Order: sequence, then structure tokens, then C-alpha cells
Amino acid sequence: MSRACRITAGIAVALALSVAASAAWATGTEPDKDLKADPAPCLAAAAANDDDRIVATCSPLIANARTEKADRLKALLARAGVLERRNNVEGAIADYDAALMIDPTQADMFNTRGELWRRKGDRRKAVADFSAALKLNPDHALARANHKS
Repeated sequence: MSRACRITAGIAVALALSVAASAAWATGTEPDKDLKADPAPCLAAAAANDDDRIVATCSPLIANARTEKADRLKALLARAGVLERRNNVEGAIADYDAALMIDPTQADMFNTRGELWRRKGDRRKAVADFSAALKLNPDHALARANHKS
């Protein structure tokens, strides 16, 4: 074997060992930062009504598969409010869709999504959401007024 081949083989072995050692350390004692998502920054941004911070801190919380359902619901509602204020009706509807998949018992969410559908011009979906809100809470005054209009 020529000297160049031995050097190349030696480099290849060294790289393989280096990669193996890195993988061993990465899966060893390092804590997994993503074990449980921390909802505190998102909730603090929502409490402060800081739209930019809500989007920045709640979006990763929503995307994290390990986020608790209750925390994901709060994050979705906070971000939906921001998207609604920014006139991103489609984005807000998508967040309400996801929120209603988590908890379909909230008349207020159906009513708000109905208002968004109405703003978008889809009367059929708006009326369906107002009806769903009234089915869940027959005394929901705003949903009743929206349904009549």
C-alpha cells in the first residue's frame, strides 16, 4: 500500500472515530432541551398584549409536539388574536381550526371563527359556526346576534 493510500485510510479512520465519538456524547449526558415546552414566555407575551412577542414565542410552542394540550390551546388563541388584528383572516381561521380540534366545546371559539368566516365572505361557514356556538351555549348573546345578522 502506498504512503498516500495509508494517509488517506488513516484520515478516514480518524474521521469515522470522530463522528462516532460526537454521536456518543450527543446522546449521552446532554439534557434534551425540547423535553417539555415552556409556555411561560408565550403566556407572558399574551398577558402584555405584545403582538410581535406573541408570534415569536407562541409559534414554536404550537409547533412543538411535546407541548401540553392546554398550553397549545392558549398559544393558538393568543396567536389567532394577533393574526386577526393583523388582518390575516386565513391564518386566524387556521389557528381556530386547530384550537377547536383540541377543545370543540368552546362556544366563544366557534363564534369568533364564524365572525372571521363572515369577514372573509363565506356566509355558509359563518352561519354554521354561529349555530355550533348556539348549540353549545343557547344563551350566547353575541352568537345569537351574529346568527340573526
